[in-house]
Amino acid sequence: MNISNNPLRRTALVWTGIIVLGIIVIFIPGIIGLDGFDGGFALWLLGGLIAITGIVAAIIYNGLANTLDGILKEENLLARWTYSPEEWQTYTEKEHAEDNAARKGLFLLIAVISVIVGVMLWIVKRDNPLVILFTILGIIAVVGLTAYLTASSNYRRNRKYLGEAYITRDGVYLNRQLHIWKGIGTHLNEVVYEDANRSQPIIRFEYCAPGIQGRAYVPYFYTARVPVPRGEEEKAKQIVAEISTAHISPKAT
Repeated sequence: MNISNNPLRRTALVWTGIIVLGIIVIFIPGIIGLDGFDGGFALWLLGGLIAITGIVAAIIYNGLANTLDGILKEENLLARWTYSPEEWQTYTEKEHAEDNAARKGLFLLIAVISVIVGVMLWIVKRDNPLVILFTILGIIAVVGLTAYLTASSNYRRNRKYLGEAYITRDGVYLNRQLHIWKGIGTHLNEVVYEDANRSQPIIRFEYCAPGIQGRAYVPYFYTARVPVPRGEEEKAKQIVAEISTAHISPKAT
């Protein structure tokens, strides 16, 4: 178990610790002699929810960590690419600009939808306009802050670490980020080689993976852009063809 090279293993251990915390909370009423009707039942429920959440998350992250362990051992690799500082700097700035543009577009779309929903609620309800207003503004603020923090985190990570890419048929590990499109609820939508109007060619992966929203599992869509090192252009095209055949072409027939 190499925790230093596998950040997902560290995350899995954190969730394991949260399981232990939940179990401790469950036993607190018995330890301190707290009656159920005086708050004991609430602590049991809270501890149970914490423990169950931790178990689910630990299972998921342990599975991802095991997958990453295999990638780091270079099992079934199609390519392992490293980059010069100049190549990575070019990619980092371009990726940051494209990431910001995509998140800005998504933020504006959600903001417009939120305003429309807010106006419709006001037309229907005709009461508590301030509650509706602050709710909509709160949603827009949370979405905007999340988009900003995520983009900033990605940018800081790319500037901190000199990138490295491990590419397999079923996923990519790029600069300490794992992208997987094989498993329950995951699907690779598109993989393309892009070099037109770019100073640096890339392989772009578009895939969806399940997430949790409320009580339902919903698909989230992700984009991974892997820079192609100088001299690896033909290899990159072969990789695109192989992954496309494995994950896209058979489903199109």
